[in-house]
Amino acid sequence: MDNHCKSNLIGLIIFLLVVPKIVFGQTREEDQEKFNESIQWLESNLAYVYQNPSTGKWWHNNFLYNAEKQSINVKNSSSDTPNRVDKGLYFDRIVNLRDLDLASIRIEEVKSNKGRVVKGKVVHIDAIGKTQRIQKLYNGAPSFKEFFLQFPFPKSDEDFSERAEDCKRHFETVIRLASEVYPAEDSLKNTNYIFDLIPGTFKGSDNSTCEIVDIFPHSMELRFKRDGKLYKKSVISYDEHNHHFIYWMVNAAGSSHFELNLHYETEIFLEANSKDYRFNFPNSNHFSILDRGTTINYHRTGFNE
Repeated sequence: MDNHCKSNLIGLIIFLLVVPKIVFGQTREEDQEKFNESIQWLESNLAYVYQNPSTGKWWHNNFLYNAEKQSINVKNSSSDTPNRVDKGLYFDRIVNLRDLDLASIRIEEVKSNKGRVVKGKVVHIDAIGKTQRIQKLYNGAPSFKEFFLQFPFPKSDEDFSERAEDCKRHFETVIRLASEVYPAEDSLKNTNYIFDLIPGTFKGSDNSTCEIVDIFPHSMELRFKRDGKLYKKSVISYDEHNHHFIYWMVNAAGSSHFELNLHYETEIFLEANSKDYRFNFPNSNHFSILDRGTTINYHRTGFNE
């Protein structure tokens, strides 16, 4: 092989090694930029004042984001006159973005005035599984927990009402990206991600359900049910000494086990040596299982407390 061919070959090898990392790095940065833009839009456009014409009350809405906790705070207060907040009555609704159900975001028509929800449109967002994940504060003191958020857009202001579509779109962005998980550079961090964030309850694309519970450190049990009846149990465990995963499967036909290899170059997944069995973990609220050519997607419906 002449020097020219050797040079081209070396260049190709370097390209193949470097490009995937560059592309992935750009994806992470681009996602962060999109996330920041949507948060800024929400903070700017969800700070507004409007009136309930049936009661004469003025409502003040504010939206705050806590980057450290990755949580949002929707603040509401009322007053008898605009731009004057009654400090004796205000509410906070605080929730982690990962606890909100992306598929639940919708715009609803409102035909009557009731409290802070007035005629026009409202952007409605449920907590995952409609569970009480949203902490409500009354005058700064913890009150009961709620399972949905609402952002009213009064019909009385046509330009303002049209913001509902933009609000929905930006919430879809921040909720989706808040649950995305990007592989770390070492195997232990990715291993801890799987065991720390995945446990909970999920609904499968085949109408089954899967409950994942921690049973030991670095060991979790997957309970698969259909129509409320258990039909399969599995256990995923991590062998810290040999640095590999073991997948144990128990069903009516008996039990079996095999090794799973951890991959985290561009995404986190566990795969059998035969490559006919694979777990993908794209984000904290979704995973998939490939089993001999058939893929089932599981989306979170609940959390383990």
